[in-house]
Amino acid sequence: MHDDEQVGRLFELSKDVMAGQLPPRLAQDLGFGFDYPFFNFYPSFVYYVAEIFHLFGFSFITSTKLMIGLGFILAGIFMYLFAKEYFGRAGGVVSAIAYSYTPYHSMDVYVRGALPEFWSFVFVPAIFWSAYKLAQTRRHLYILVSALFIACLILTHDLVAMMSSFFLGAYFIYLLITSKEKRKLFIELCVSFLLGLGFSAFFWLPGYFEKQYTMVYLLTQQSADYHRYFVCIRQFINSPWGYGASVPGCSDGLSFQVGQAQLALAFISLAISSFFVWKKRKGYGIAVLFVVLFLFSLFIQTKYSLSIWNRIPQFAYIQFPWRFLIFSDFTIAFLTAFIFSFLKNRNIQIISAVVMVAVLIILNKGSFVPENYLTSVTDANYTALSVIRWHTSQLSFEYTPIGIATKQLSPLSTVIAITPKEIPINSFVVIRGKMTVTQLQDIPQQKVLRVSVSQPGQLRFNTYIFPGWKTYIDDKEVPYTANNKLRLITVELPAGQHTVRATFTDTPLRAAANGITLASIIGVIVYLLLKKKSNKKK
Repeated sequence: MHDDEQVGRLFELSKDVMAGQLPPRLAQDLGFGFDYPFFNFYPSFVYYVAEIFHLFGFSFITSTKLMIGLGFILAGIFMYLFAKEYFGRAGGVVSAIAYSYTPYHSMDVYVRGALPEFWSFVFVPAIFWSAYKLAQTRRHLYILVSALFIACLILTHDLVAMMSSFFLGAYFIYLLITSKEKRKLFIELCVSFLLGLGFSAFFWLPGYFEKQYTMVYLLTQQSADYHRYFVCIRQFINSPWGYGASVPGCSDGLSFQVGQAQLALAFISLAISSFFVWKKRKGYGIAVLFVVLFLFSLFIQTKYSLSIWNRIPQFAYIQFPWRFLIFSDFTIAFLTAFIFSFLKNRNIQIISAVVMVAVLIILNKGSFVPENYLTSVTDANYTALSVIRWHTSQLSFEYTPIGIATKQLSPLSTVIAITPKEIPINSFVVIRGKMTVTQLQDIPQQKVLRVSVSQPGQLRFNTYIFPGWKTYIDDKEVPYTANNKLRLITVELPAGQHTVRATFTDTPLRAAANGITLASIIGVIVYLLLKKKSNKKK
C-alpha cells in the first residue's frame, strides 16, 4: 500500500485504549515519538473496528485484514438494502455487486491503502437506505439509525462526509418532494442530521477548530494541492490499472475508471427502461436524480469545475478531486440495476441478475489483487518503536505543531528537520543543570518523573506543545516554554527533590465537544425509555 502505516496506527490507538485515554487523541510514538496529536484530527473509526478484533486476541496485522474484509462485506450489504427498496432483491444483488466491484473500491485498499476512505463505501449507501426507510415508514427508530450512520461517516472520513452533503442533500430534497407529509419528514431528517453531528462532536469540533495549531496547511499548499489532480474525462472510461501514484496530467500511475462493465450495463439498463418509462409515464424520478448526481460527480473531478473548488475554501482539504469517485461508483451501481424496476417475471429477473453479476465480476476481478505479497512479515515489522518513530512517522507528520523546524526538499515537499539520532529514547531529557531523573509513568497522556536536582536547571519532556498539556512540580501547576527546534515542552527546575508531571487535559473546546456527544447519547436513551414507558401505559 502507498499508506503502509495502518498497522502502526492501530498499535498506537490500542496503546491509548489500554492507557485509558478515551476518546483517543494522542499517538505517543507517531510524529517521531513526541506524543503526536494524530487521533485528535484523523478520523479513526476503522481503527476502533480493528481494535475490537485485536481485543479478541488477533494480531495487529490480522485485525487490520479482518477490518478490511468486514468493510467489503458491509458495503455490499448496505448497497443491497438500499437498491432493494427500489428494484427488489434481484436488482439489489446486482447493485451490490456493481458497487463492490468498482475499480476505485479496490484502489483504496490494494493501491492507496486509504482504509478510512475505503470504509466510507459502507456508510454512504447506509445513510441513503436509512433516510428512505424513515420517509417510507415514519418510524422514529430510523431517525436514530440515520443519525448513527451520519456519525459513523464523519468518524470514518470527515472529508467524505463533507463531500456527501451535495448528494445526500439532493436525495433528501427528492424524498421531501415525493412525501405526503413534507413538513414532518423535514423535521425528522433535520433531527437525524443534528443527532449525527452531536454523536460525533467529540471528534469533528476539535478537529476543525484546533487544526490552526498544526502544519496541516502544508497538505493543501504543496504535494496535495488539488490543482494538480483533476481527472481527464477519458480516464473515467479507459484508465490503465496500476499501482503507481497520481500525477498532474492524464498519465497517472493508478486507475480512475468508473468501471467499464458498470457504465455499459447502466447505459443498457436505462436505454431499455426508457421504453417502460415512456409507456407508464412514471418511475423515472429517481433515475433522473441519480443520473444528474452521477454526472455531477464526474464534473466535479475535472478541471472544468475549478471555479467551484476556488470558491469553497474547505474543498482544499479534499486534496484530490478524484475522491469523488466514491459517489460516481455509488450512483452508477444504483443505475446499473434500474431495469429491475420494470422486470416483473421472476425467471427473467433471475437470469438477468446472474448474467449481469457474472459480467461485473469477470470484467473487474483483475483489479482486486495486491501488487505483491509480503510472506515473512509479523506485527514487529510495523509496531517496533524504531519503525513507528522513524519510518512510519515520515509518511505523515502534518499535525506537528506550527513553528517546528522544517526543511524544503523541493518546491512541493517540506519535511521535519530531524535526524534518526534525534528520535527520543526516553520521555525526557535534561537540558541544563545537574539532576537525577527516575521515570515513574510514561503513557500517552501523562509523564511522571521523580527528579533530584542538585543544581537548578532545565528539563525537557519529549512532547510536542499542543493545547491541553499542563506541567506540574510537586502537584503545583507551573508554566512551560517550547522555544526550541521541535517545539517540545520545557520546564525550569529548582534545587531539591521533586515530582514533575506533564498531563494532557481537555481544553474547554474538547470538554464541550465531549459534553455534546455525551448529552446526545443520554438524550436518546432518555427518549427511548420514556417512549417505552408511554407504550406500556397505552
